[in-house]
Amino acid sequence: YPSSTMLLLSVVFTVFTLGSSFAPTHKTTLPCRKSGVALLSSAATDTEFDFVDWAQDNGIILSNKLLIRDTTEEERGKGGVEAMDTIQPLEVLATIPRSLLISDVPTRAMEAAANAKNFSWAVDLTAAALAALHPSDDVRLQPWVASWRDGGWATNSSDLGPPDANFGPKAVTGSLLATGSDNDHNIYAKFRMPCHPSVFRAARGLAILTGCTEQEGLDALTCRGRHYRSMRDSLECLVLQPSERTNGSNREKRCWDVADTLSRVLSRATMIQLDNGDTEATTQVAIVPLHERLTHSSAENSKLVTSDDEENVLLVATQEIREGSPVTRDYSLAPRLDLDDSQGPLHLLLQFGLPPSAW
Repeated sequence: YPSSTMLLLSVVFTVFTLGSSFAPTHKTTLPCRKSGVALLSSAATDTEFDFVDWAQDNGIILSNKLLIRDTTEEERGKGGVEAMDTIQPLEVLATIPRSLLISDVPTRAMEAAANAKNFSWAVDLTAAALAALHPSDDVRLQPWVASWRDGGWATNSSDLGPPDANFGPKAVTGSLLATGSDNDHNIYAKFRMPCHPSVFRAARGLAILTGCTEQEGLDALTCRGRHYRSMRDSLECLVLQPSERTNGSNREKRCWDVADTLSRVLSRATMIQLDNGDTEATTQVAIVPLHERLTHSSAENSKLVTSDDEENVLLVATQEIREGSPVTRDYSLAPRLDLDDSQGPLHLLLQFGLPPSAW
């Protein structure tokens, strides 16, 4: 194990590489039009998922004033939904069947979540997302969930710097979120480090990137790690086919998939008031197609509401959206993990993966 001095030198040496992952990468886009909705397809994309096709196949009605394109590397999965014409307040931008929301936990996922060490909305929603990604019957949601690539900071190991960086990508176990244990303070105390070296280095990187203190960065990372470990063993059974990785046993790969799914769930979740027939409306945590990828703004210009027939969720404009402007939501209003006290840029980067341009 390295000495604390060696670790600090490593952090200083690699500090600038941490920020390099935010450098914009421009993609060539080719326009095409489908059923009144403009779609820009990336010529450089390696995914076969087409959101507009999937939406239309599953009953989502999109306004013909929307332009939907692939997000750029700089946007980190948040953006690409823009006004193609001026949109007036209260115009419906999308009508989304409630059956396409990730909110209600199917039986298989519920049984797995019941064995978690701690109960929370994050456990339930991650279980529901894993069940949708690895379906036993209803396969409608699988292509959409499988298309999720971006999540919170360090879901992609490139956020931790170049592959050969000391205590960077090569030192994490599966992903940063899955690295370390609840006993790290005792394990690494003799090296004068508060936790696993990779987590310690990442906390310093977050401090440099966001302006938070090192302790604030470490507390936020530790909070996420504890939540992951509280659900890891109970939810790994929902992963029917683990992702291909260069190392690790099948169980380790399933656990790492749980970590990646948790990070992607945290970056997409929202609070929504849902009407349920004769009962009073309840506020639930959910992931809503299209809404989960909107651009961030503290002055959001859209809102989710339940339709009069209670069968759909409507994405509605709350103010005029001019041609060429993005449709936005305020990610700071999204649910957060218990005991997560992160604020400002640290919160926006770590939970949602939002780039500096969104802070």
